[in-house]
Amino acid sequence: MYATVGHRVHVVDVVVRQNHPGPDVPPYATTTEKAEDAERYRAEEQIPWPIVVDDLRGTTHQTYCGMADPTYLIDSDGRVAFYNMWTHVPTLYRAIDALQRQGAVGVVLGGIDRRPHFAAAMTEGWRAIRRGLSQSYVDLELAAPGMGASLWLAYQLRAVLAPVTQRERPLPPASKLGLTVAAVGFLSALTLLRRRRRSVAMNASRRRLDDGER
Repeated sequence: MYATVGHRVHVVDVVVRQNHPGPDVPPYATTTEKAEDAERYRAEEQIPWPIVVDDLRGTTHQTYCGMADPTYLIDSDGRVAFYNMWTHVPTLYRAIDALQRQGAVGVVLGGIDRRPHFAAAMTEGWRAIRRGLSQSYVDLELAAPGMGASLWLAYQLRAVLAPVTQRERPLPPASKLGLTVAAVGFLSALTLLRRRRRSVAMNASRRRLDDGER
């Protein structure tokens, strides 16, 4: 997004907290640790825009809803023009276009998008979980069963997924329909795989019980 619209808006990252801590990504105990992690993030990802750090209590994070991955588009008067609850670059692209068409002031696209846009995070999210293995993986699975395995699988397929999931512009309607069908198929296959594994485990457990009774 920055490469496409960075000349039209000022981008600022806010480091808030560690969602799924692990050995190399422990929960922040001091503001200094938080600042050091922000600097590591900036250096490793080669971030060219400003990065600021919330205080240890997360005051800014809580003020701006406390969600995991939001983006706020602020107009030239300093007011929120659009709130993307789950950051989605194509939606932000539309919002920025709409805001500039109305003179960079006022609410756009109804002011809020609550849809759970997980695709981009699914494609690259394993990198963060991998850093904190195995604690990060267990923490994520306890919070959202199956999500850790899904992140790993999507990361293996990132060469295929990234051109779509990490695009900066909205897709045409026909492409959206095709992607929806593909996503439903992927989730169905993942569900069937989990059921198969559960069934195999249950059958194995029954066989052990039967052997014990004999």
